[in-house]
Amino acid sequence: MHLVAIVGPEPNLERVLQEHQDAKRRFHFHPVPAGPIKRILDSLFTLKFAGALLFDESLQQSAYPHIDRNNLDAREAEAVDTVTVTQGGTIGEYNQGRALGAALRAEGWDGKEAKAVIVGATPLARAAARDLSSIGIGHLTVLAENRPKAEAILEGLAASTITTARAANDPLIRSLLEQSDLLVRVDPAFEVPDDILGPHLTVVDFSPEAVSPLRRRALRLGSMTLNLRDIQGHHIASALHYILGDKIHPGPFLETLHKL
Repeated sequence: MHLVAIVGPEPNLERVLQEHQDAKRRFHFHPVPAGPIKRILDSLFTLKFAGALLFDESLQQSAYPHIDRNNLDAREAEAVDTVTVTQGGTIGEYNQGRALGAALRAEGWDGKEAKAVIVGATPLARAAARDLSSIGIGHLTVLAENRPKAEAILEGLAASTITTARAANDPLIRSLLEQSDLLVRVDPAFEVPDDILGPHLTVVDFSPEAVSPLRRRALRLGSMTLNLRDIQGHHIASALHYILGDKIHPGPFLETLHKL
């Protein structure tokens, strides 16, 4: 059985992961006490961990320069949420963008030629933009604190994706929201008007609340919605796949996380 470190989750998430028992006894989650990230990464070798999952955004960013090899997603995000320990050193991955795509596909959502809006300018927003572009989104808008930050999120996407960068307070964003098929709210401070919600719009809200006010309103108005726990369940499964080299189904994690 492989030991997998969990670093930086909130207490409830740490508890349920530590209690999780893999039916095939392939891995066991073990929480690592808080401390300097370089020391935590160095300890993965001495304590014989197979890898680590990093949940805190500041930890993900501070870990990045201390990883021996980072994959393309991690390099673009300048953050790592998954660390694999190998004989040749550590490998860093950033899987949250893939987790978003996997969660949407699991609900039957087809992004081909769809219109999407991402709100936020974090590494997660960048990874989400990259994944949505890769699955064939036709038009992708990013709303951020200012237009240069939004433009930075959209750099280097597939040429087939039409992109728009706007400041979140731009009066023109309302029409973009009204025409969208998907809204991904990474920035929880962004207010979404009720009258753009409805069955035509899928809403992904990364708010830590189980049912945020946005999701509650979206559900009432007929939108399909996903929350942070939906993405985390797929992220954990994807991270374990890279660490262990084995296919891990997200179902058990989703079932557990939705009870929090």
